[in-house]
Amino acid sequence: MIDKSRSGVRCSTVRLIRTAEGDLPRESGGTIRYETENLGRHLISVRWDKGFTMLMFSEEIDVLHSDPHPPPHPT
Repeated sequence: MIDKSRSGVRCSTVRLIRTAEGDLPRESGGTIRYETENLGRHLISVRWDKGFTMLMFSEEIDVLHSDPHPPPHPT
């Protein structure tokens, strides 16, 4: 089942990730598209700032904000 509840939330890599599209150095930024489960593993589809999308294991990324639309700053 696809979960889009965190779609649009920013994330970053916790370590260097080597991919066929190119390397994602530690702290590379991206945006979550959706989450899913496959064979008991939690996978997260991320659109990376480098211009490609790939599925990541949940332990490979840090979620930076839990709310993609935080409330405005009080003035």
